[in-house]
Parts: sequence; C-alpha cells; structure tokens
Amino acid sequence: MVISRGRHESIVGNTLKLLPDWVDLVVPEKEKFLYSSVCDNPLTTYDGDLIKGLGQTRNFVLETFKENTIIMFDDDLKKFYSLTGKLTRDIDDVGEILQTMINTSVMSQDLGVSFFGFSQKDIRMYNGTEPFILNSWVGGVVGVNGRKYKFRDDPFKVDVDYALQCLLVDRITFLDNRFTFSQARDNNKGGSSLYRTQDSMEKSIAGLRKKWGSAISIKEGRHKNNMSTKINVPRKQAIIYE
Repeated sequence: MVISRGRHESIVGNTLKLLPDWVDLVVPEKEKFLYSSVCDNPLTTYDGDLIKGLGQTRNFVLETFKENTIIMFDDDLKKFYSLTGKLTRDIDDVGEILQTMINTSVMSQDLGVSFFGFSQKDIRMYNGTEPFILNSWVGGVVGVNGRKYKFRDDPFKVDVDYALQCLLVDRITFLDNRFTFSQARDNNKGGSSLYRTQDSMEKSIAGLRKKWGSAISIKEGRHKNNMSTKINVPRKQAIIYE
C-alpha cells in the first residue's frame, strides 16, 4: 500500500495518522531527506525532473511495486468513516482500517475487476440499498488489480480516465459505498498542485471530453480549481412501465 507524493508536512499531518506504519511513501529523490527526518516508513524515490504529475506517478508505482494488487493513498486524507450504522462512525483504529482495505481488495479480486475504491460522496448521502457500485470512478484512495491498463500521462483527472478504460473493456469497476475517506482536496502543497494552472486544467479537461464524449461530464465546482466530474456509463437495465 502506497502514499503518493505530497509534501512532508502534509504527509505527517494527515494520511500517516490514519496509516502510520504499513504504507510505503513514494517521493521525489531530492525530497527524500525531508521525509526520512520525520517518519520511519519505507521510502521509494523517483526522479522528480522526469516523472511529473499524478498520471506518471501512478504509473511509476505500478511499474515499481510487484504485488498484483496495489492501493494508492493521496497525501491529504483526514478521516475514515463507516457509513453502515444508524450514525456514521469515525474509524481511527489502524488495524480496522487495514482490515477494511484488505476486505475490499479481496472482494474486488473475486469480482475480477481492475479498479476499485471507496465512496467520495458526502457522508449524509449514503444509500443503504446501494452498498456498492459497479460503474463509477474512484479517487483519493485507488486500488489496482493487475497491470492491464496504464494511467493517462497527465497531472489531472487520471483516475477518471482509468475508470473509463476499465468500463470500456472490463465493463465494471468496484466502488465500496459503505466506507469513505474525507480529504482536504487541492489544499496541500507539492504533488499535482505544482502543475495546476487554469491553462493546464482546461487542456486536460478538453482532452478528456474529446476522448470520452458523452460518457463524461465535468462541471466547475464551488471552489476554485475544483471540478465536479461524473461518468455516464449505464450498467443497469432500464425499467419499462406499460
């Protein structure tokens, strides 16, 4: 299990509180000393001048780690929640978090899917009749089984593109709706924020729309540089009323 690149301040302040000692950190070689001075996790480094942006970083992880199943965690995770009870439950026990990751991984392997993850919706929107979804993209915490596909060579929306590749060929992804991580999205320094400009975002989104057409919908969100992304790949039979 891997935490992808961020800055050492945010790594220690957020994600490592949830996942303290059973994840590898993937960071640029020139920033290795910053991380090694504040944590004991295994460090895997890359040339930050050659590998830039989220897509290239994700592909580096898949090429470097040999395990069949890889889970990649963003560096801005804040809390982990279970949504299945009467009230939402904050899970802070690292053993329970690890076991949940393993359980979801096993379910995704049994289904034969290439891409899996957890809900990204507001915790108040959980629908108990839909504990999982088979036609969605995942982000923040992404799981990959095998090496069937590669991530888009782009700093942005690479998880959306990857999910659509899976849906085009495999026909399904696996989203475990029962659990979710809260994130401080687009607030941390480093990582893809180094490449996030209005021009680069517009080019990236234009490329996605050209590639996927009506299968993707991207709208400007409430906050600056925050885009709401939905994919439209029906996987349920329509109910016909006569």
